[in-house]
Amino acid sequence: MKKKTTAIMFVILLMPAFSLQAGVRIGVKAGVNLANASFSTDAIRMDNFTGFQIGPIIELSSLSGIGFDAAVLYSRQGVKFNGTSIFDADYSGKTSTLDIPINLKMKFSLIKIFGLYFTAGPYVSFKLDNQGSLSLDKVVINEWINKQFGVGLNFGAGFELLKHLQLGINYQLALNEDYSSNGSIVDYAGEIIQPDVNGKTRIWSITAAFFF
Repeated sequence: MKKKTTAIMFVILLMPAFSLQAGVRIGVKAGVNLANASFSTDAIRMDNFTGFQIGPIIELSSLSGIGFDAAVLYSRQGVKFNGTSIFDADYSGKTSTLDIPINLKMKFSLIKIFGLYFTAGPYVSFKLDNQGSLSLDKVVINEWINKQFGVGLNFGAGFELLKHLQLGINYQLALNEDYSSNGSIVDYAGEIIQPDVNGKTRIWSITAAFFF
């Protein structure tokens, strides 16, 4: 009962911010992803991996400028590295995900046709592919696993033109491990270089959204 009462009070407090004149818009969002990953070993030195994202978006806004947006995005990302002191071969692994970000959004109108916005919030990510194998000149990872489910945080900013087009930049930070090796990194002599490897994805995105 206490939880229900708290939830009702929370909704009542939010109601003034979202008056009857609050706007609801739908649109399409697309962007370019610049992905990287942070791994639990210095043996892997990552390069940026270029991908993309696209999908529908919905925005709820109020006269006060406070609102929300949510999207369902097909996203292509991955991991990529070139030869290092240990790895003598190049590797590039692509991953497709379905990302669902839900952001708190603050908008500031500067002039009638131009404004700024800032977003922050959580996201969930569902992997659309599973795993891949990695074999290099000096080392072997027996099995490379992309986790099926991920969670993280989004932070974004940008500007709005003509009340329909939003151009921005977004940073996506994974909170759980997206990659892991099912087995140790060993050289061909059988010596273990690293017991296991885990990695978290970090993605910068340049995005454009058009609202109808």
